[in-house]
Amino acid sequence: ILQKDLTPGQFINEAQLQALLGLGRTPVREAVLALAQDKLVHYIPAKIEISRPTLKDIHDIFEIRSLLEPLILHQCFTRWIVQWAVDMRTLLLQHQDDEAGNAGQTAAPLIELDNEFHLKLVDTLHNQYASQLMRSLTEYLNLIRITAWRQAYQVSNREHIDILNAILERRPEDACRLLSEHIQLSYQEAINTMI
Repeated sequence: ILQKDLTPGQFINEAQLQALLGLGRTPVREAVLALAQDKLVHYIPAKIEISRPTLKDIHDIFEIRSLLEPLILHQCFTRWIVQWAVDMRTLLLQHQDDEAGNAGQTAAPLIELDNEFHLKLVDTLHNQYASQLMRSLTEYLNLIRITAWRQAYQVSNREHIDILNAILERRPEDACRLLSEHIQLSYQEAINTMI
């Protein structure tokens, strides 16, 4: 799904999926059931539909993110691990010219960097329930990202770098404002792509 081999709204049966993955019936069925639990697919025995995010899904996920992430960043500002922030900024700088789909590249590595950034932010709170909530949102958020990937990955990447710069320069208000703006821009891009 993340590599766009299967696209939202597509139907596939278990036999096709087994052939595509080179796996037997039991591991495919277990994987499909796990994906169904995360709402990434709709499973009707022997028939699987890759989920399509709805406008309501997008709204709900970005609403909780806009409430949760900036608040955690503000509350945990002094807990940020400086070396992680430096390393993450270096990684993002290395990928600042990447675009999903260019030169045979899939969106998956870019999405993983995005996930790492946001999950680490929430993990900084050291609250198992907040981290668990963010991880549960991330799987479905990945489906939204695949469906409505930012037109220019560089924009999203640059926003992450700006947030990290504000963190490393000890500017909490700027970091929180930039994070809020980043989430809002991502939300707007997702909505615009779906309309």
